[in-house]
Amino acid sequence: MHFADIVNQNYSELNETDLSMSSYIIDHTKELVSMSTQDFAKECLSSKSSVIRFAQKLGFTGFGELRNFIKWQDDEETLDQNMDFQRQIYLDVQKTLSYMEEANWQDIYQKIETCNNIYVLSTGVTQQSQAAEFQRLFLLIGKQAQMIPASAQSNEFRRIVERLSDKDIIFVLSLSGENTHLENVLNVLSVRRSVIVSVTSLQNNWLSGRADYNLYASSSRSPLPKDWWLQTASSFFILIETFAFGYVDYLRKK
Repeated sequence: MHFADIVNQNYSELNETDLSMSSYIIDHTKELVSMSTQDFAKECLSSKSSVIRFAQKLGFTGFGELRNFIKWQDDEETLDQNMDFQRQIYLDVQKTLSYMEEANWQDIYQKIETCNNIYVLSTGVTQQSQAAEFQRLFLLIGKQAQMIPASAQSNEFRRIVERLSDKDIIFVLSLSGENTHLENVLNVLSVRRSVIVSVTSLQNNWLSGRADYNLYASSSRSPLPKDWWLQTASSFFILIETFAFGYVDYLRKK
C-alpha cells in the first residue's frame, strides 16, 4: 500500500487543506523525508496543528510517523528487517506512564463522586474490551457504569438520552480520536449538558477537542503497509486501571 492508496481510503474525511497537503506529499516525497512538522506546515501554508490533524486522519499518530511511512513505502524489505514492534509496546507503555505521573484527575473524580450515572461509549472492537474493563472495575468500586452504543440513531442511545442530565458522565473511548462520525452523538450529549470524558491516543485529536476532560494512552501503528493492522493498545488498559484505582485513592484521602 502506498500513500496515495491511504489518501483514497480516507478521502471522505479530508478537507481542501488536507487534500492540498496530500498533493504536496505525492509531488515532493524526496524532500519530505528531511522535513520537520514546522517545515512541512510552512511549505503548505498551513499550521503545525493542522498538519498533525491531517496525519491522524490518515491513521498515523503524527507527522513523524507519516514521514517514516513515506520514506520506506518503496523499500518494505529494509523496513521489515529493522522493525522492532515489540519494543514499540514498551515505548508506548513508558510514554503512558510518563503522562499519568503528571496528570491530575481530581476534577473528574469529583464529578464521578457526585454524578447520577456513568455511561461508557466505545467506537471499535478493541475499545469494547476496554469499556468492559472500565465497567468491571467501577462495579467493584461501587459505581455502576452502563455501556451504550455509539450510534445516535439506535433505540438504545435515544432511550438513554431521554434520561441524561448535567449530573451524568459519559466516557467516550476511541483509539485515534478522529471518529468524526460521532459528531451527531456528541452534539446530542452536549445539548443535554452531560460531562464528556474522552479516552484516546496521546495526541491532539478531534474527539479530545470536543470533550470536557481528556484521558490519554500512547498507541503506535506499524509503518509497514503490509502490517497495516498492527497497532498497540495495551497502554489503554493500564490507563483505565490506573484511573479506576486512583479514584479509590481519592475516596480514601477525603
